[in-house]
Amino acid sequence: MQLDQQTIVVVMVVVYASALAISAGLLAALRPSAAGRLWAWGHLLVSAAGLVLAANASARLVYVSAAGAATFIAGRLLIYRGVRIYCGLVSWDRSLAVGVSVAGLALLGVAGMANSQARMHVIGYGCLALVAALTAGTLLCAHGGRRSIGTPLVVVASLMHLTTQLAGFAAGVNGMVASGPFYASSADAFLLLTPLVATLLGLFGFTLMAMEQVIAAKEDGARLDALTRLLNRGALDKAATSLVAAWERHGQPLSCLVIDVDHFKQVNDRNGHHAGDSVLKLIAEAIDNSRRASDVAGRYGGEEFCILCPHTDEVQATTLANRILKKVRAIPLPGDGTAFASVSIGVAELRGGAAGVDGLWRALFAAADRALYAAKEFGRDRYALASWMAPATRPVPGDVGDSVHAPIR
Repeated sequence: MQLDQQTIVVVMVVVYASALAISAGLLAALRPSAAGRLWAWGHLLVSAAGLVLAANASARLVYVSAAGAATFIAGRLLIYRGVRIYCGLVSWDRSLAVGVSVAGLALLGVAGMANSQARMHVIGYGCLALVAALTAGTLLCAHGGRRSIGTPLVVVASLMHLTTQLAGFAAGVNGMVASGPFYASSADAFLLLTPLVATLLGLFGFTLMAMEQVIAAKEDGARLDALTRLLNRGALDKAATSLVAAWERHGQPLSCLVIDVDHFKQVNDRNGHHAGDSVLKLIAEAIDNSRRASDVAGRYGGEEFCILCPHTDEVQATTLANRILKKVRAIPLPGDGTAFASVSIGVAELRGGAAGVDGLWRALFAAADRALYAAKEFGRDRYALASWMAPATRPVPGDVGDSVHAPIR
């Protein structure tokens, strides 16, 4: 494939101008995504730098080339920082800032030296190759990160960048920098056009990743309670009906815990609602950290929480109840630090009897709620089982430390 230098410059201008316009639009569209904002800013810098380098192709002003290359590196590092945030890794803010500064100073430093073009190729393409390798490697190895249909596109684009940047690095090391404005001859135009294709491919992939992140955040906002980040009432009801339907099909045990914060009104009255909200968040965190991955936890309303435990009978659910009681007792209440939070818990297992999925769910919750009030009646900071509500047995206060209670016989 042969293209003259002027055609290559025109293609560069078209591609980078298009990428610049798209990136500017994405700044607003991806604002809810921290990673998306960095990707948009990074591509904005890369596109602007590409336009500068294309405009400088004929004049070949070395300091303009150095500034353009430094801006290009800064853009790629911003994109890489976004990748780390997306994957839930430390963002390396200070290290990346130092990297940009060192690369920029090095490029400007060699601009006035002999054989400056080759030196700038080594520094510029070497840095870009390293960032491309890190970007692809981070996305491939970050098992804890989100998976997106855009990720393979970004990985492929990064590998395309890596290939051509290593070629540019090798050209600089070997002193084989072409007399024209680019390191490759027109006969090797694919080495010049490949990064342009990779830029558009990567921009599309990053946009998909960020948009999926924004959509997921909106879905979470519709499902999660804003204060506690547990499921809200609507999402909890939906999950409950699904679990009850599974119980009807398979007959596996299903238990429910209804949890209420003891004396919460006093916390609000004495310390204000902000302090009360802080306590609620800590208790919600204790609940979330106590449950199994298969358990469903939500805020039912006010200071009341609910956990649904599939494949768990009433007695097995007491293990979770005790775990929650112990974690909550370690939460200090606002004040002089001598008082600690506590909760009361009602535990019930789905037994049947009601008609329909909704009826069964209401019956299960009502049974756990009655057990909750029994726990409060007998001193709070404990659990009670719905099975104790039978006429022959009633719960009595036991050792609050382990919340084990014996029925009256």
